[in-house]
Amino acid sequence: MLQDNDDTEEVSLFDAEEEKTNRPKSKIRHPVASFFHLFFRVSAIIVYLLCELLSSSFIAYMVTIILLLSRDFWAVKNVTGRD
Repeated sequence: MLQDNDDTEEVSLFDAEEEKTNRPKSKIRHPVASFFHLFFRVSAIIVYLLCELLSSSFIAYMVTIILLLSRDFWAVKNVTGRD
């Protein structure tokens, strides 16, 4: 029989204890991981929206977008640990 031997531990980006108290803000536990998680994704969207202003080469901005999204994928899978 197959058993699921998953040794990874799921870690949330936000502090769960802060949510139990009735404070309006939650404290981010891993601000650097959260920053890079959002930075690569938002920068890919901005490059996509402003691609005509930045470069007239289709290949240049598509490669840039693919590189930004691949870095976002790496950050999500390896740093933040989310699926």
